[in-house]
Amino acid sequence: MHEIDKIYEWYKLKQVNRYTNVLARKETASEHVYSSLILAQYFLKKIKGLNESKVMKILLYHDLCEVYSGDVYSFDKKELEEKGRAENEAVKKLLKTLPREIVPDFEESWKEWKERKTRESKFCKAIDVIDPAINELWRPEAWKKFGYTEKKFRETKEPYIQQFPELKQFLEEMIIEYKKRGLIVKEQMPE
Repeated sequence: MHEIDKIYEWYKLKQVNRYTNVLARKETASEHVYSSLILAQYFLKKIKGLNESKVMKILLYHDLCEVYSGDVYSFDKKELEEKGRAENEAVKKLLKTLPREIVPDFEESWKEWKERKTRESKFCKAIDVIDPAINELWRPEAWKKFGYTEKKFRETKEPYIQQFPELKQFLEEMIIEYKKRGLIVKEQMPE
């Protein structure tokens, strides 16, 4: 495989569609990575004690495996169960195809992302779950279509932000604002 082809492997992330949208089209995984990096920069100014370089590398590489595994919908429990296996296979393939110059950074960042033992990797996961909620801000129809109630919203976000009071406060502010905008669907009362 020529070096140009190896470099092109990570460009394929631009071709991977996610479940969220940008205007009338699907967001790509590379767009999610970019907005996550920007969002992390914003919160790194508010949350002290995180290694910025490590955070940036983890976020840069966190979805690269989707070049081969694709994206999964976060509310599809069956897909989520299969995601780990598919991502592990994708990583094995990436390690054979990426340029050797970035393989060590990718391996180290991927391991830290998956193990989620460090404060930086936990912060990255928090950013990863907040980003789609901001991305879908301009699509109230998506919130209604998928039934994003406050309970569902909290269940999918809160477990990842508990360690960061600044993110917890931001989530609370998001919920208040999203209710004002009519994005969060009201809970259905049992009959």
